[in-house]
Amino acid sequence: MSGSTPEQAPRDVQGDGEEPRKKEKEKRPFLQGTRERLTTTYRLGRTLVEEPRSFPGQLKLQLLKWTRATWNARGGGFYACGFVATFLFLEIKLLVTELFTSAGAGDFVVAQVLQLVLRFTLDSLLNTLYALIWPAFILAVSPIWGALGLAAGYVAFKRFLKEPLTRALFGEQTETQP
Repeated sequence: MSGSTPEQAPRDVQGDGEEPRKKEKEKRPFLQGTRERLTTTYRLGRTLVEEPRSFPGQLKLQLLKWTRATWNARGGGFYACGFVATFLFLEIKLLVTELFTSAGAGDFVVAQVLQLVLRFTLDSLLNTLYALIWPAFILAVSPIWGALGLAAGYVAFKRFLKEPLTRALFGEQTETQP
């Protein structure tokens, strides 16, 4: 016998003296991810033009896919929830502002196509940064009440919201999810 019991089994299963590691998900190159997002956006646009009735369903699938990925990237907790909510609020506010400041539907489409690469993208990047620091906005209003509100929000999220949100995001598996 080797003198090793199940409770004392050697942990070095790799043979290199290190603890076994979880398999890390390989990160895809930035340009590949950008190409995939542009292709997805193009397909969504084609769906809107060619099959307008199926557009809301396709948009929902894409938004769920983005929310799941963002949720996981931010840790899947209270911070992730705040990030997603803040980012969506800022993006919807930006889109509504763009719609109301355009002279008409044709003007809106032309302006969006011309300015999408520059202004809308830059505004979205700023919205991402603002969403990353969402707790700071709450603390800026009132440091004491903001801290108490964040603490209460964390407890309420952990106790009442995390499980239903996680179930809503990941319980319903779609065929487009990789």
